[in-house]
Amino acid sequence: MTRVVVSFFAAVTAIVLLVLYYTLGRATVTIEVEPESTVMETKLPAAPSGGNGQLKGAIAATDLTKTKEFPASPSGELEDKASGTVALVNTSSGGQTLIATTRLLSPKGILFRLRETVTIPADGRVDVPVVADQAGEGSAIGPTRFTIPGLRQNLQDAIYAESSEPMRRAEKPGTQVTEADIAAAGRELGEAMVPEALAQLREALPEADRKLNVAYRSEVVDAKPSVPAGTKQPKFTVTSTVRVTAVFYSADELRTAALQKLEGQMERGRKVENLEQESLAVGIDEAAPDKSMATLKVKFLANVRVVDASTAFKKEDLMGRTAVEVQNYFKGYPGVVKAEVKLWPFWVTTVPTVADHITLQVKQ
Repeated sequence: MTRVVVSFFAAVTAIVLLVLYYTLGRATVTIEVEPESTVMETKLPAAPSGGNGQLKGAIAATDLTKTKEFPASPSGELEDKASGTVALVNTSSGGQTLIATTRLLSPKGILFRLRETVTIPADGRVDVPVVADQAGEGSAIGPTRFTIPGLRQNLQDAIYAESSEPMRRAEKPGTQVTEADIAAAGRELGEAMVPEALAQLREALPEADRKLNVAYRSEVVDAKPSVPAGTKQPKFTVTSTVRVTAVFYSADELRTAALQKLEGQMERGRKVENLEQESLAVGIDEAAPDKSMATLKVKFLANVRVVDASTAFKKEDLMGRTAVEVQNYFKGYPGVVKAEVKLWPFWVTTVPTVADHITLQVKQ
């Protein structure tokens, strides 16, 4: 009977301790944070009158046409025969003259000829240009040693030629207008006209609006070359028409509107502290043909900070973890410098599994 009573009280005590462990256990996690630099982007509607959630912006467009001369590209055609340079080597005690067209023979039977007459001094060497005897890529051989079949047999070992660079089919002189030339010229001329077109659009604004910032987009709507692709001539002209659409806006108003919109899009518990003005990039996403409205695409660097840890992080992710595990968990979050974990009472070694027993806070 005594044993039964003791066992009963031991079981009750264990249950009581277990209940106390779970009901008294508390965890406070304090995180130290710093601003996180993040690339953010959003879209803002713009209209001439503004209001109704729209940024006030003057919308304008113009077409500009100009003609400019451009150089054509090298023709890219190769000579029929491979050519290069060889060193004529004379190891004999007397000089040797070789006339132009003297034959040089490679070990594989590929024949080249001297382009000019040359005299090789005794125990000397002379560099001289050569050209293949036959047309085609077969003569584009690598560095090798050549014999000179026209010499007497006893001189062929003492006088020979050698090359240190491959023989190649050189590019023919001359130029040709290519499709790539025409396309590049059209783009270059179009880009060059953009500043002039923007200046014209700005000049047409009321004087009070001429100092506004501008976002624009441009497209080459027409580019006509003076000659078709394939024409062999050194120069050609292109006549291009560029269409420039612009939205003139107040930088301060755009920044305020972007911040307001981003605040509504931010993850819970985080706040955009400020936008880095120098990083601001604004472009036109779309614009109505009648210039009644446009959508601006805004991209920039922003400093984002965790302001409410209890909503920025999930308590469920921390349940049952040790203090070290919690600290390692927060190391994976940008903007979190470190985390301090306090468990109570002293016997508690892990974060409670009851959400209400966990406190998440930002260090002030």
